[in-house]
Amino acid sequence: MGLLDYYRQFEDMDEEEVNRRLRQRRARERARALATVERIDLSSNEWPELPGAEIVNAAIAAARGRVNDYPDRLAAQVRAELARRHRVEPQQVVVGNGAAELLQAAALALLSPGDELVTAWPSYPLYPLMASRAGARPVPVPLAGGRADVDALLDAVGGRTRVVVLCNPNDPTGTYLTAEEVDRLAAGLPEDAHLLVDEAFVQFQDAEPQDAVLRLVDRHPRLVVFRTFSKIHGLAGLRAGYAVGSSESGRLLDSIAPALGVSALAQAAMSQALRTGDAEVDRRRRLVLEQRARLFDALHDMPVDAPPSQASFAWLRTPGLGGAELAARLERAGVTVAPGGPLGDEDHVRASIRGAAATDRLLEALAAVTGGRT
Repeated sequence: MGLLDYYRQFEDMDEEEVNRRLRQRRARERARALATVERIDLSSNEWPELPGAEIVNAAIAAARGRVNDYPDRLAAQVRAELARRHRVEPQQVVVGNGAAELLQAAALALLSPGDELVTAWPSYPLYPLMASRAGARPVPVPLAGGRADVDALLDAVGGRTRVVVLCNPNDPTGTYLTAEEVDRLAAGLPEDAHLLVDEAFVQFQDAEPQDAVLRLVDRHPRLVVFRTFSKIHGLAGLRAGYAVGSSESGRLLDSIAPALGVSALAQAAMSQALRTGDAEVDRRRRLVLEQRARLFDALHDMPVDAPPSQASFAWLRTPGLGGAELAARLERAGVTVAPGGPLGDEDHVRASIRGAAATDRLLEALAAVTGGRT
């Protein structure tokens, strides 16, 4: 079709019909373009890149030099480095095989059959399992506007509540409670209840200093903060995490520490990451903050809802379209996301925030499947 022929086809159409046909043509072009590029997976929330070469090399050197020997059971060097970084004493830090294992160990130590674990919901699916494995009952408290509600959490606390667990920023919604709000939550709990705060994604929040909540541990002896090297550090395969409590929480911290410690490889990688990894962590953080702002700005012009995120992912919903169907449509458009059903809400999907190219692909796919514009 020549240029003149292309324009003649619109001569007898009104403007609305012309625009409709142009939108349909653009949608077909987008679909063809998406079909020619490799599928992108935004369903997982660990960091997609390897850690720096010096961190990998430290783990390899440990494997070559000490794989036949037992590691330091107390991980003294890593604990000392973490204590300096967070301005606490080494005895306030415990290192474990990932934050999830430490959280589960804490639940087993604190809960007895018939006790209750209160958590905002939807949140990290491990939390109800933690309670069940300890013979306790999980008590989910619905989010308010995608955020944990301090008053609702406190109202849910009963005579058998021994643990309140908070994911902050929350997975899968990305929402965040400030240190002031966490302080109020901790202050409102009874003497026999502990508050466990899972800060797996804390490096991605820009609402306040990264240690703002962690600084509360000495004010609240039953507050324990958990962190991981699995996300922004990119060490998920080594299972490396830690917990920080008050100077009075030594007994609990001792009880959740792995009996034989963590591997020499994990300890070497954690130490190297703490010594030399800050520049790369800062680069990854700035990348997510930049792309998160760009994604949410674009969502304003689309039929897509999402609560404000302080994490490395977005919790997306399209009115009138279930999460499973939205995920399936995005999959056909070349973008894999996590359906919300297994994460606690069937109306949503979770999409990770990566680099600029990933944001481009996600926005193009959302526009193609919802009829929005980018």
